[in-house]
Amino acid sequence: MPEVIKYEGKIIRVVRKLSPSGKEFEIATRPPGTRILIHNPKTDQILLTTEIRLDIGKDLRLPGGKVRDTNQEWDQIKDNNDLNDIIIEAAAKEVREEVGLEPEDLKVFLVFPSGGPTIKWDMYYLVTNKFTDLGKQSLEEDERIVTKWYPVTEVIKLCLSGHLQEGRTVAAILQYLYSIGKISL
Repeated sequence: MPEVIKYEGKIIRVVRKLSPSGKEFEIATRPPGTRILIHNPKTDQILLTTEIRLDIGKDLRLPGGKVRDTNQEWDQIKDNNDLNDIIIEAAAKEVREEVGLEPEDLKVFLVFPSGGPTIKWDMYYLVTNKFTDLGKQSLEEDERIVTKWYPVTEVIKLCLSGHLQEGRTVAAILQYLYSIGKISL
């Protein structure tokens, strides 16, 4: 059945789909996001940010942002053969701006699809452990972001205690730490 756009905002699009029986379903979509796990293997620390956000207040998280700012911009690139490179460049831009580092070996580690059947919001998790310090952030006018390096053991505690509230991010961090032998079963 064809989709009908019921609402189109800058970030959120609401699409109506009809089932074969004629029942209407609504699905909200937004451009995919990135989260970047910056691990310093020399100090065994991970960089987290505290961001003051209008929607949720104080948010402890991995740095990141949208791959593209609007659904229309995402629609133009989502089927591109070089999508992986586009995602890496979008993530690198966020790292430069939000934390003032230049990533040297950024790789897509994991892709988490949306959190439920009625909202499509994929999240790309990238990892870097090589970077150059640029000396300063380059924040947008309304961004308030503070960066802090945390020992891996502290990051695990933050994940398990609920201080990192984005569930997909907690899962991605723990999977990464397991993949490099910092957590065992």
